[in-house]
This record gives sequence, structure tokens and C-alpha cells, in this order.
Amino acid sequence: MKTIHRKKKIVIFAAAALLLITAITVHYKTEVRSETAENTVQKQTKKKVIGATLASSQASYQYALGTLLVEVAKKDTDCTLDIRYAEWNVEEQEEQMREFIRNKVDAIILCPVDAKSYLNVLKEARNAGIPVINMNMKMDAVSTEYITTYVGASMSEEADLAGQLVVECLNGKKGKVGIIEGTQGTDPQIYRTQTFLEYISSYPDIEVVGIAEANWSKAKAGLAASNLLAQNPDINVFYCHDSNMAMGIYDMLKARGLENKIQIIGIGNEQQYMDAVREGKIYGLVTQPPEYEAEYAWSCAKRAADGEVLRLWYKNLVVSLTKENVDSYFSPVLD
Repeated sequence: MKTIHRKKKIVIFAAAALLLITAITVHYKTEVRSETAENTVQKQTKKKVIGATLASSQASYQYALGTLLVEVAKKDTDCTLDIRYAEWNVEEQEEQMREFIRNKVDAIILCPVDAKSYLNVLKEARNAGIPVINMNMKMDAVSTEYITTYVGASMSEEADLAGQLVVECLNGKKGKVGIIEGTQGTDPQIYRTQTFLEYISSYPDIEVVGIAEANWSKAKAGLAASNLLAQNPDINVFYCHDSNMAMGIYDMLKARGLENKIQIIGIGNEQQYMDAVREGKIYGLVTQPPEYEAEYAWSCAKRAADGEVLRLWYKNLVVSLTKENVDSYFSPVLD
């Protein structure tokens, strides 16, 4: 009887142990399934991050690009934007790039302060597997090897059209030109002067009598143009690397009563500059739609993050505007 009783106890104990093991196993599997499902949902809902560092918020076109990038990102359900401005500081922009790399963003949009200053950090981005989209101000030839694509206009085309406007506003007469540049070493500063000089060299009656840097500043442009005018009081035209600076020159000329005697050529897209052309404050401007650059830079960053191979340059349209055609111009919004 004792043996039978002992056997019953063993069977009951074994059954209880089996039930306990089964319950633990079921609970563990349930937890694993739950954690796996949660991780899957997190992976499905996690948004890609695109970092953007722009040269300066003080340059009107750059600020417009940044504003448009923010608007495009708000509508995107797959990616978020982390945008910074370097305020013309190379070291600050390098640190912004490195912070993006440390944060393991999925792609970087770079509008550089200086076309030649980012080779090392571009290599770091390449080694980290992060594609870099160069927007608006083109990197130098060596750095381009580490850029996925460039989105922007041809600065040479802009300068060529600006040269045509200068020749047109002088109407075949002799003339003297002063050039007001943006920040030294940037892509627009280099090519908006270099190509302009090449174009004007075909017109021996037109002379470039001075070049001054104004760092994209309206106030500095007025002062720089004033200094050139003091040295060359017979200047007929000021050619500016952007329309913000052109308006600074207009204000200076108006204060001297010279606004109807000296013509101004600018480069830019904002409505206030279109209005200035319409009102005769600026003779003409060269422009390209910032909507193109912002939307295509964002699109290219997303596609590059997904591993898509892109072409080397997505070129923006460039046109020249005067009072005769400014009302027919519209800035396209791309699909």
C-alpha cells in the first residue's frame, strides 16, 4: 500500500511539474511573439531622418530654400528633417555634418559655405554609408567624388545671362561696370564673376572698373558700391551676385539721387525683387525657382537613402527677367 501511495504522489508531482513547464513555455512564447510584433511595428513606423546644413539664413535665397525644405518635410510621412544653418562658418558646418554622422541620419543635404573645405567630412560620411546631396552651391571637383548628386542651377549660366542684361541695358553704348560679389570661395562667387568677365570681354566698349565683396549683405553691398563709386564716379551699371545686395545698392543710390542714372542687375527669385524690376528699381535679374531645388534635393535624399542610383546633376532652370517679361514669369511647383 505504501508503494502504491508513493507512486501516486510521484505521478501527481510529475503532472504538476509538466503543467508548470507548459505554462512557463506558453508565457515565454507569448512574450517573444509580443516583443517580435512590437519590434516589427517599430521598424515599420520608424521614419528616416534627413539632415540638412545650409550656409546661412542671412542669404535670402538660402533662407527660402530652408523654408521650402521645412514645408516639404512636413508633408512627408516617411522622413523627418533636421535642418541647421552655419551662418558662413566653415568649422560650424563641419561640426553639423559630423553630428549628423554621429546621429546616423539616413542622408545629408549640404549647401556649403566654401566649395573646397569639406573633403575630410565628406569621406567620413561616405565611410558611414550616408549619401550627401549637394544643393545650390556646387562643391569643387575633388569633393564631387564623395557627393551623390548635385541639385541646383549653373552659376555660369546665371553669369552669362547677367552679362547679356548688362549689354542690353547699355543699349550698344560704352559703359563701366562695378561688380558686387558674395562670399569669397563659394561656388556662386567664383562663377558669377568668372563667367561674367569672360562674357563681357567680347565687348571692348564695356569695362569692369572694380570688384568688391559684400558677403551677401544688403548693408555691406551699399557700402561696397559707394566705395567703388567714389573711385569711379562714371560707373553706369552695378552687377550684383544676388538681388538682396542689389536692393542695398538701390537704397544707396536713391539716397544720393542717382537711382535713375545707374542701372542695377541682380540674381534672385523673391517677390520683392520681382516687384523691384516691375517698378524700375532694378533693371533686371537672373533667377531660378527655389521650389525646384528644395523639392528635388529632398526627393534625391530620400531616394539615395533607399539605395537608388541617381544621375550626377539635377539642373535648375535659369531665366533673365526685365520689366518687359517679369509679369509672365511664374515659379513652378513640381509634382
